[in-house]
Amino acid sequence: MVNTRRCRRRLVSYATFEDLRRELDAIEAAHAKGALVALGNHTPGAILAHVALGMRSSFEGFPTRAPLWIRVLGPLVKHRVLSRPFVPGFKLSRNVDAKVWDSSVTFEDGMMQLRKQLERVSAPGARPTAPHPFFGPLTPDEWRAYQLRHAELHLSFLQV
Repeated sequence: MVNTRRCRRRLVSYATFEDLRRELDAIEAAHAKGALVALGNHTPGAILAHVALGMRSSFEGFPTRAPLWIRVLGPLVKHRVLSRPFVPGFKLSRNVDAKVWDSSVTFEDGMMQLRKQLERVSAPGARPTAPHPFFGPLTPDEWRAYQLRHAELHLSFLQV
């Protein structure tokens, strides 16, 4: 297991979903050349599918529920957490980890899942309404910030 707090990563920052789409194009091109390298503990396909799951769950409901103390604390720190890059190394319980990471996902399938969710969030009238398991209900701006910070964190482990 790689210590993701100390692992070298790329610096990435997305202001919009269009920035994220451009990043996916670069990742796909690096994969096609055989130059894509995963720097952390997950395969590129698993990383892409994990980010897609976060978006999909905002519409369809999350597969997990945080412990009570996190659900109480989350809304209080939400603004602070969402206003800066996410810190790597957050440990999920084994049960939650098994629900949100799938190492069997191929690169192509993970990319397809994430692009499908980006289309979904860009559709007119798209309204992700499922409460986040840590932060609770999110405004549209908070939701966008969460998704972009979440993508930055995980895609920073993909060296293109």
